[in-house]
Amino acid sequence: MNQNNYIQEDEIDLAQLAKTLWSHKNFIILFTVTITLLAIVFVVFFKNPKPIYLGTLLVEIGQYKTADGFKEIDNPNNLKYILEAESNDKLEKLENQDKQIGLTIDIPRGTNKLILLNAKYESYKEIKDKIENIYTKLLENQQEKLKMYKDYIPTKKIGQITIDEEPINKPKKKLIVTVSFVTGFILSIFLVFFMEFISGIKNKEKNEL
Repeated sequence: MNQNNYIQEDEIDLAQLAKTLWSHKNFIILFTVTITLLAIVFVVFFKNPKPIYLGTLLVEIGQYKTADGFKEIDNPNNLKYILEAESNDKLEKLENQDKQIGLTIDIPRGTNKLILLNAKYESYKEIKDKIENIYTKLLENQQEKLKMYKDYIPTKKIGQITIDEEPINKPKKKLIVTVSFVTGFILSIFLVFFMEFISGIKNKEKNEL
């Protein structure tokens, strides 16, 4: 019997909540539309930053032959440190942005003979020049080491330099508008219940008087 009463009270509460929201539907719609329109105005008139593109090149580290078989010319972790230092191109934070430009080295998981050259710059030409330059330095550094070996597999590119067509700092305008719409809708519902709560307190005080 008590359980039936609880169920009935829950149904009444849900019905009351729905009734409250429906009675304030105009406010909810107006508030949500206003927030969404403000977001649209923002993305339309927002000054897009200078585009920054990402270029990558996958490189396979060469090997030299020893009595125990082939061994990598360089350790990828050591290469990462050396190449980033030799690039003479410190990562720089862009003005008014949370993005950086420069050249970095990544080591793909599960491998000890691959490195990934990453370059983030404002032009395709600069990306290609930076990657080619650091790749050339890599080969030059290894030439001295390979002089003492007759049998070796040289370091080589795997594929060509690839550059993303979309800038890495391109504003996600559709996402901004969508999030604004959802946020405005949820916030409007919260405000409706808050106003009802305040109104309920005021009515209770009047009745007590």
